Amino acid sequence: MLDRKGTNVTLDRIFEEMYTLISESNRIPLTDKIIIEESDLAGVLDDLKDAIPKEVKSASQVLEEQKTIVSNAREEAEAIVEQAKAEADRILTMANGEAERIMREEEIVKQAESFADEVRTEALRYRDEVKSEADVYGSTVKTEALQYAEDMLGYLSTNMQSALDALGDNYNRISAERKNLEVPITPAIDAELSDENVEEMDEE
Repeated sequence: MLDRKGTNVTLDRIFEEMYTLISESNRIPLTDKIIIEESDLAGVLDDLKDAIPKEVKSASQVLEEQKTIVSNAREEAEAIVEQAKAEADRILTMANGEAERIMREEEIVKQAESFADEVRTEALRYRDEVKSEADVYGSTVKTEALQYAEDMLGYLSTNMQSALDALGDNYNRISAERKNLEVPITPAIDAELSDENVEEMDEE
């Protein structure tokens, strides 16, 4: 089963680190620009890259588990049918042997034939019942496996949508933070400050 809570916590932690990194970064005076250490940003992006593929891998794992369940159910049903056939054959062999022994005595020929017919009928009925139960069992297991796969894929779809929604929310927060950093200035002062910024950057 997938750890949905653990996945959400991981993504929330990564987004919170990204937001904190932006909020705590050094700002270039009188501009809407910030300075972020390349290694810090690369670390957050690496964490995000590692977290998202886990959802894709989990979806593939669900499909493989569904195939395994159906395959195991089919093999188990076939084994039950083979066991039923073997048991029916054994009963028929015993019945035939008993019938042949009884038929050697003329006075009980009819009794032997009746006994053999009854045993044969019972053996066939037993085989048919076991085969029917095996078919029902196999069908039930396959249905449950398909339902399990459908439920898990639905869960994955919802979880991925939650992750995308979280990305959208964080994008909006970052955009709002950038707007708050904007400082309106006049064109003349803007030109003067631009020259000063260039000089300061050259000195650095």
